[in-house]
Amino acid sequence: MISKTKLRAVTLGVLGWFALPVAGQSTSVVVATIESGELTPTQPIAGTVFSQNDLQLTASIDGLLTFVAEPGTEVTAGAVIARLDTGPLELQRAEQRAQLQRASAQLAFLDAQVTRQANLASVSQTEQARTRSERDVARSDVAIATSRIRQLEDQMARAELRAPFAGVVAARLRRAGETVVRGTPLGRLVDLSRVEVRLQVPLRFYDRVTVGDTLELFGHQVTREGVVRRRVPAIDARTQSFELRVEPVQDDRPPLTLGELVSVALPLRPASESLIVPRDALILRRDGAFVFRINADNTATRIAVTPGDSRGDKVAVIGELQEGEQVVIRGAEALRDGASVTIVEDARAQPT
Repeated sequence: MISKTKLRAVTLGVLGWFALPVAGQSTSVVVATIESGELTPTQPIAGTVFSQNDLQLTASIDGLLTFVAEPGTEVTAGAVIARLDTGPLELQRAEQRAQLQRASAQLAFLDAQVTRQANLASVSQTEQARTRSERDVARSDVAIATSRIRQLEDQMARAELRAPFAGVVAARLRRAGETVVRGTPLGRLVDLSRVEVRLQVPLRFYDRVTVGDTLELFGHQVTREGVVRRRVPAIDARTQSFELRVEPVQDDRPPLTLGELVSVALPLRPASESLIVPRDALILRRDGAFVFRINADNTATRIAVTPGDSRGDKVAVIGELQEGEQVVIRGAEALRDGASVTIVEDARAQPT
């Protein structure tokens, strides 16, 4: 038969982990500092990553393609993405240059003829007027030929399609050897360095987010911040939603991928200033919620609180607390009001 003394020893050996601290001894605890800030519950809404610079490349002139960059090609601003044959344009320019020389020669002759006729009394006014008219026509021919040469040179310059910004060729719709007309789509260029998340947001959030607000983005188990870049006011009457565009904040984490689905945390109501504690500081009992505040003499005081909004591992609370005070986040289960504590940094610390 087991004596009462032995039974008590066995019981303490099995349940020693949960035993309350002996009077006079301190309990090892881990603490956190109470913060003050805005904490608002959020609702995640899915969005898709797009490039801010997404350009469809089209032919500027008619002609035969001699080069089109392959998909995946990285290009710098000003690099040639596509090129058309300029042979026919060069022939037309040569013809117009000959026309210009001819018109210039005719103009020079008629200029001299007008001068000579003005000094000859035998030449009638009618003949002089006819010569001046022919000279003016020759001057117009020179201007027309000059203008046509400039037009051809402009078309020759447009035969090379250059990237307006640095990016990656995302698609190639035509290949070298094909004849295209002006406006024919040739490919697509995207800028991977500047992306944004576009999402359709219910109308009830319209007054809760403004341009410049910072929101949390969740993608591929990575959380980052984004800034509201645009709030498109065009409302979709069918879905009762509007478009929001959020630009991720650049940091050392991998960039978002085009087409990636990203969740954007939108506030359910306007933010308000409140005291914030870690969720682990809360102790929930039938008689309510409370935390243990650490006093200057390393004793713990039980403070009743009313939990409010939460986000992640943070909870807003209302109680007799102040910003900068410390509350217990590990070891509080075995504490009593007024108990002595020893603050440790090891999050795995247990009551002693």
